[in-house]
Amino acid sequence: MKKYASICLAALLALGLFATGCGQKESAGGEGKEGQIQSACYLTYALGDKSFHDLANEGLTKAGKELGIQTKTIEYGTDKSKMEPAILDAMDNYDMVLFYTGEQLEIIKRYAADYADVKFVGFDIDPDIEPEFPNIFCMTYAQNEGEFLAGALAAKMSKSGTVGFVTGTESPVINDFMVGYIEGAQHVKSDIKVAISYSGDFTNTTKTKEVALLQIQQNGADVIHQVAAGAGLGVFEAVAQYPGVWAIGVDADQRNFFVDTKPAVADVILTSMMKRNDIVLCDLVKQTYAGTADFYGTRAKWGISAGAVGLADNEYYRQNTPQEVRDYIADCQEKVTGGEITVSTGYGMEQSTVDEIRNRVRP
Repeated sequence: MKKYASICLAALLALGLFATGCGQKESAGGEGKEGQIQSACYLTYALGDKSFHDLANEGLTKAGKELGIQTKTIEYGTDKSKMEPAILDAMDNYDMVLFYTGEQLEIIKRYAADYADVKFVGFDIDPDIEPEFPNIFCMTYAQNEGEFLAGALAAKMSKSGTVGFVTGTESPVINDFMVGYIEGAQHVKSDIKVAISYSGDFTNTTKTKEVALLQIQQNGADVIHQVAAGAGLGVFEAVAQYPGVWAIGVDADQRNFFVDTKPAVADVILTSMMKRNDIVLCDLVKQTYAGTADFYGTRAKWGISAGAVGLADNEYYRQNTPQEVRDYIADCQEKVTGGEITVSTGYGMEQSTVDEIRNRVRP
């Protein structure tokens, strides 16, 4: 059995990142011409989630420093009427625009032909949406694969037989998370119960704390996975009130954000299901700058084998997870990447099927 370290942070950083895993050319080697872009920006409603958006900003900033180009994250707030003006501002002032939703993509498509010299990279885009223009690249994370590991871990670590899943609102990408998590948990224990709660948005930490407390107090959930962006921080606060209950973070290795400032919160985060925006975006900016990017006009889907998703195998995880459990998760990873286990996806799934999967594990 391969060691579980194959999905740890160090291993992810060491991957040749998508240059070989996803059929792209390597940035080095002289095939392109450096200086293809001199500026890049990232569009988001807000930073400060200590996961998805902060990680994207980190990757963009790192690329900018290494390449010596101008970078900026544009925050347009929760008022969606400001989204289109922010996108147009980005198009006017930056050579490369990074974004992450289908809603943003639809606006960009209206102007892409008029901004043929601008490169657009959309990540976390639904797989049934095509880029349509030669200057747009769309990428989908196979988060369902990473979630299978998170669900299996939760079920293995649970003593009550009930685990939790807290998110903001229902959507295809959230369904993809949820379906993978449930299937992973059921792979361990067919009659596992999964309490699933929606807080209503991805910013209200008070609400996520409330629903997480209900999962613990009423359902007996003793491992809770948050997939709620910035709102998910409330889940950690709830779990911290109950010794013996674990939390699983999302997108970033979230324990790192709290080790120094909120150690009591950090110590409830057993691991996180990471979507490596930092590595992915940094690499895409570098390839575009080097002139070796051959992915524009196409779309891709990257999962565990590409190093785009996976569990955080940090020291704290290793200290608090029995070896037998870590070996089991490593075996699950091998079977997912090898095709022995096929994880269902929430993308394109009929609502009736989503409802059936959710209801069959209801406490």
